[in-house]
Amino acid sequence: MKDTLLTRRYAKAFLDFAIKNNMTEEGLSDLETVCDTINESHELRGLLSGPFVSDKKKSDILVRIFKDNVSAKTLNFISMMIEKNRSEIIGDIYEQYRDLYNEYNNIEVVTITTAVEIDEATRQKFLTFVKDIIKGHIQIVNKIDEKIIGGFIIRRGDYEYDASIRTKLKRLSKIFTENLYVKGY
Repeated sequence: MKDTLLTRRYAKAFLDFAIKNNMTEEGLSDLETVCDTINESHELRGLLSGPFVSDKKKSDILVRIFKDNVSAKTLNFISMMIEKNRSEIIGDIYEQYRDLYNEYNNIEVVTITTAVEIDEATRQKFLTFVKDIIKGHIQIVNKIDEKIIGGFIIRRGDYEYDASIRTKLKRLSKIFTENLYVKGY
């Protein structure tokens, strides 16, 4: 993230606007659509970051791209970001907005890292496991990392519970590399 204070201010302002207009979820979806499209298109990223294209032209292009998929209010926000030369932090604003949205709606995001995709029954077991610890709504995000070999890692904010095979093997390796030989026995 480039400037967290700046991005947080813009995200907070957009969330306040979305709350007043009863469009918090729509705003989240719209920002996600815009960010995904920008991230997927090398040409669009180049256009937005290039100094050779006027702000008006950048806004017009984005309006043409997103007019059918994004609300007019979100398009106005994106256009304002471009006019203020803030187009490079739109993705960061989306991330901050998502965090503020989750905080506003009392949603806790729990990331579960596994070596393979988990099925719905396993997801429900994880949900019951973390429900005892977390108050409010829980959103589970499953990340795949084959390097952990097996087991799982649960992350929520700063808290991490690591029950992966990789970590257990590292601990065993550390124990076996220590010289436990005591002279005299």
